[in-house]
Amino acid sequence: MKLSLKKTHIAEIIEHAKRDFPNEACGLLAGKGRKVSKVYRMSNTERGGMRYSMALKEQFDAARDMRSQNMEIVGIYHSHPNVRPYPSFRDIQRAMHPECSYVIVSLINGMPEVRSFRIIKGMVTEEEIDAG
Repeated sequence: MKLSLKKTHIAEIIEHAKRDFPNEACGLLAGKGRKVSKVYRMSNTERGGMRYSMALKEQFDAARDMRSQNMEIVGIYHSHPNVRPYPSFRDIQRAMHPECSYVIVSLINGMPEVRSFRIIKGMVTEEEIDAG
């Protein structure tokens, strides 16, 4: 499976991660099927470089906007400011949406790296990103 994510979306996610550094950035990816049409930046209500929690009101507002545009959640993204872009133990424990992609951007050594994963029942599988 591939996640279709435009280069402009990837750039937006990286910019969000850089802006929120040294804290984790987080957000939602909306669209249809495996194709992302819109990035929703969320506020991280937990401070620190090792965890995130999305602001509840922002999640509700994004869900309402998605419904009005006939979109659904395709993925969830967050940053790893100081470690590689692979789901942490905490990320795996908190992965409650097997239908979603989990996109992680790492800023380690100042070189952004973006990877996408499916997490189903604790099992992590990397998926290709089609950056069209």
